[in-house]
Amino acid sequence: MDEAGNDGGVHALAPFSIGSTGISSCGEHIWDANDTGTNVAFALTPAEELAVRSAITAAGGVANGLKFLAEHHLNQRDPGYSVVGGTAPGAERWQPPDGWRAYERTVRLGSGTDLWNTASTAALSWGIKTRSGFTVDPPLEEGRVARQGERYWLLARIGPIHVREPVEVVATVTSSRRAALAYGTLTGHPVSGEEAFIVSRDDDGNVSLTLRSLTRAGRGPWRALFPVILIAQRIYRRRYLRALRRDSQ
Repeated sequence: MDEAGNDGGVHALAPFSIGSTGISSCGEHIWDANDTGTNVAFALTPAEELAVRSAITAAGGVANGLKFLAEHHLNQRDPGYSVVGGTAPGAERWQPPDGWRAYERTVRLGSGTDLWNTASTAALSWGIKTRSGFTVDPPLEEGRVARQGERYWLLARIGPIHVREPVEVVATVTSSRRAALAYGTLTGHPVSGEEAFIVSRDDDGNVSLTLRSLTRAGRGPWRALFPVILIAQRIYRRRYLRALRRDSQ
């Protein structure tokens, strides 16, 4: 089974201890084997997951100790850059930190309260990413927005290649004039840096989308692919800027 759960099951990580003792026919202790802290990954159907959690509770344990495999892997990762919050999604004017490949662009989406409501909700719930061809794992429940500190896998499809990107939401902004989500890369991401999606409206009800990003080459084998990644980044930026325009028509 892989992290993506391609078989449709829920993947979990269960720590447990294995112990065994051998006794001779005379009752003598002749061998002993113990392996503490062993981890096993396995797939669960919804019914199996409920049964496992019930068994944990019945045994006096904490059912929430059952961890999703994707969550486990994300929690083992560190931020992949130092300027966390550097896209300043709450600020109208942006001064990027030195030493980064910085990008900012704003497009007008249209006007009206309905457009503002749908565009701001999309920005806060990964809608710009999903409308641009990404898959977000774990997916958000309908009606919920992302929260600061949450971690996700973003699955990008570039031709026949699928890339899993570990990220953390580093800031969200929710006000009557501004809605924004900024996320940063975790170790293992193809690039290092941060990106923000900002939806704003002015006194006349005009609604706009602003993209901001800070980018550096990733670590390890991704560094050699940085020129190719920059090309893919430009393609996706065009998709981001178009992602909400269908709501304005």
